[in-house]
Amino acid sequence: MPLLKNLIRSDELLVETVDIKHRFYASSAEPLTHKELIAMANNNGDQHLVDLYNDHSLGYAENGGSLDLRQEIAKLYGAKITADNIVVFPGAQTGMTLTTQTVLDKSDHSIIVTPSYQSLEEGVIIAGGGFTRVALSPDNDWNLELDAVEAAIQYNTKYIVLNDPHNPSGALMNTEDKRALIALAEKNNLQILSDEVYRLLELDPSDRSASMAEMSKNAIALGTMAKPYGAGGMCIGWVVCQDKDFIKNLLKTQHIYAVCFSRAGEIQAMMALRSSDDIIKRNMDIIKDNLILLDEFFAEYSDLFEWVYPKAGGTGFAKFKGPLTGDQLAAELQENEILVFGPSIFDCEEGLGQYIRIGFSRRTMPAALEAFKEFVDQRRAEWKL
Repeated sequence: MPLLKNLIRSDELLVETVDIKHRFYASSAEPLTHKELIAMANNNGDQHLVDLYNDHSLGYAENGGSLDLRQEIAKLYGAKITADNIVVFPGAQTGMTLTTQTVLDKSDHSIIVTPSYQSLEEGVIIAGGGFTRVALSPDNDWNLELDAVEAAIQYNTKYIVLNDPHNPSGALMNTEDKRALIALAEKNNLQILSDEVYRLLELDPSDRSASMAEMSKNAIALGTMAKPYGAGGMCIGWVVCQDKDFIKNLLKTQHIYAVCFSRAGEIQAMMALRSSDDIIKRNMDIIKDNLILLDEFFAEYSDLFEWVYPKAGGTGFAKFKGPLTGDQLAAELQENEILVFGPSIFDCEEGLGQYIRIGFSRRTMPAALEAFKEFVDQRRAEWKL
């Protein structure tokens, strides 16, 4: 059986390619239904958006995102971010890839924090630049070591790429570390791409700090409706940056690759953004309930698994102490209709070969966990632990 990496190029796009009953990998929030969204809009007094959805032009939407949507997205950020600092894309995947192509050429060097969402690294490869990986470690609770980033800077380094909150571990940078990374970038005239698609899903809201795009003109932030809102089907992602010259260049890149996207998706996104508090609360309740179950599991099966408790997002990176690698375990689980992600999906360093990524942001997770337990109990004797 081929490794999952041969089947997947995105966290959420495998779903129709294999016969899987339990999607224990799922990383985006509990999916919204359109019916739920309309009810929320009506409850908010947003009948005008419902009317707009039912009677909008099917012509081209505005290149870079319609103004009304960009104004709503800007409310997620501080005063330094306005609609003019935002470019909307047909999903975050397009945004991250075209941002990298806008920043880099083949003579440039990048620093990529790993493990990470695989497309962050692949975007650099597509752009043609060289790169150095800076690896996070569970020994440091998956926190970024600034000295390692600084040591990786070369004469032609232009770009630092990371995701925060972190996928797959669920780690979260604090304000002090963000400021230190930004100071390093500004000192060396580097740009930072901060993939922030799990922002708003902090387990403790007091841990939420400003977006890096709010903190520096050298920083570019990525957002999406998929992860915190459970609305990937809207196909709405965005890129935020204070530097308006960069925004102009990004618009030119976007116009070549993705002239426009669904106006219906834009209107749905506005409905969701205006119901943000209710949607995020619902999704955080699901995540917290699932984490209680996972905490119990890892305590009971501590001879087989360990993890660093996540601080944000809907994913965790768990170490398997048994005789299989993470990829081998993932392959056996797939044969039993349980899907997790092995380390090859994230191009992990060799020392992380025993890890698997699990997801806990869906109401389906308890059933997946029960199936996972059953599988482990059946295999325990074979593993001779």
